[in-house]
Amino acid sequence: MITYLYAPLIISLFFSIGFFFESIFGFGGGLIAYSFLSFFFSIKDMTMAGLYIGTLSSLYIAYGSRKYFEIKIFSKLIPVALLGSVIGVYIFIHFSSKILSTFFGLILFFLAIKMIFFDKYKFSKSLKNLFLFIGAISQGAFGIGGPFVVSAIRDEFKSKSSLRATMAVYFVFCNILRISQMFFANKLEIEFFAQISWTIIPVFVAIFFGYHVHLKIKDEIFKRGVVTIILLASIKFLFSN
Repeated sequence: MITYLYAPLIISLFFSIGFFFESIFGFGGGLIAYSFLSFFFSIKDMTMAGLYIGTLSSLYIAYGSRKYFEIKIFSKLIPVALLGSVIGVYIFIHFSSKILSTFFGLILFFLAIKMIFFDKYKFSKSLKNLFLFIGAISQGAFGIGGPFVVSAIRDEFKSKSSLRATMAVYFVFCNILRISQMFFANKLEIEFFAQISWTIIPVFVAIFFGYHVHLKIKDEIFKRGVVTIILLASIKFLFSN
């Protein structure tokens, strides 16, 4: 449980930054926020914050871009999402914070290496299926499965708008599974959600501007910035325990 005074402000700031970019690029909001928050909070605190903010933010994005939603792609993701989310939530609930931090750091490091060296690499079908499964587990455990899933199926989307809409629905679906599993395991922290409930307001504002402000930023520059943040966060998680 987060106890210090300015925690909700820090949470709202970094999730607002993260979902501002997610509303533009279609994924990465939680990943960006977690990379910053890792220097302030424990893995379990920031993941629970992400479950609350990520679910509502993805729902907002999904509603705002609903006309671009691709049901065919989403339907293909349901089976792996069901299995991976269950495994991921089990890992989150039953493993210690130290093990989770190491696991999280490894995921971030792997993502950074992939984005640097293999971002435009064409993967085989078996590797794509592996990425989908890793993405579902990562989404279930921490809420950061987007980059893995997008890497596997990016070419199947008709446009960036359809990617954004379909991935937002995917995140909502996975998070509903996570919430349900945590509820039955008696691991949902309602008091914690109440403590940070107002933080969703600036996040919604950030998403709104992400939609309506034409940001003059190249994808390559954005990617380099995200990779730097991810690498620093992965080092922090891997070597601070």
